[in-house]
Amino acid sequence: MFRQLAAISVLLLLLGGCATTPVPERLPSRSGAEPPEASSGRYQAPEITPYREPAVPAYARPAPGRAVQALMARAERQGESGELVAAASSLERALRIEPKNAELWNRLAHVRFRQKQYSLAASLAAKSNSLAGNDGALRADNDDLIRRARSL
Repeated sequence: MFRQLAAISVLLLLLGGCATTPVPERLPSRSGAEPPEASSGRYQAPEITPYREPAVPAYARPAPGRAVQALMARAERQGESGELVAAASSLERALRIEPKNAELWNRLAHVRFRQKQYSLAASLAAKSNSLAGNDGALRADNDDLIRRARSL
């Protein structure tokens, strides 16, 4: 008799575990506002906009590091003495340190223009423009360089 009672108890426990409680169709929101699917009958996913890095104003742009400043000064001296290959090399090394520095891209574009690599100079100036943010003077210089490079 004890075995039958134990078997029935186990059976009832197993069947009881299968039972579920009904889930309310709509849970009340904390704010009391209707959910979007209740108002229109269909759920509409919110519009997702792609992330865009905010433009950094020229005055908020950090100053280049000491190594980059030294490389820029070296490139300036090399450019003045006519060593354009060395100047380009110094600027490219600085760009490996600070690849988002718009001024470096601009200076390299000027060096490439002086080397008569006009297409490359225009591309580098365009890259500088994409990183220039709100720096109007730098953008104007890049636009001028692009115009001159495309005219040759």
